[in-house]
Amino acid sequence: MNLRTNLHSDTIKHVDLSFFIEVAKGLKVRHAIEKMQASQRKCALVMDNGSLLGIFTNHDIARKVLDREGVNDQTVESVMTADPLTLKADMKIIDAIKVMGEKPYRYMPVINEEGLVLGTLTHYAVIKYISDHFPEEIYNLPPTPDHFAQARDGA
Repeated sequence: MNLRTNLHSDTIKHVDLSFFIEVAKGLKVRHAIEKMQASQRKCALVMDNGSLLGIFTNHDIARKVLDREGVNDQTVESVMTADPLTLKADMKIIDAIKVMGEKPYRYMPVINEEGLVLGTLTHYAVIKYISDHFPEEIYNLPPTPDHFAQARDGA
């Protein structure tokens, strides 16, 4: 199949949704940030017994935590984005791309039919999905495609 067909037929479940970590309700902001840094993730889903309460991202850190006294000792719920917009796992990829284009969100939690969190959809994950349809063209690109040698190398 070609990319156009796959974008209209494949669901979000076909995309890498692993760009997040989970943190429990009640966790201090400093510990949530430490966990994000240790995992090299820019997004944490705030959970309460398996239910999604909110999302805590680098954007929240920049707007609500940096240069603010005492925030690091508050619970993550005080600075998270509560009740975030979620995407259904059976949504077509093309429809998810449209939603992400309309909204300013970089991380969109994905839930299944039972309401359980499967992960987050990111722009990077969509780009990776698309590039996987062109492996030879993508992976064989030179490091600087616009750079041309001025002289012949070697003897």
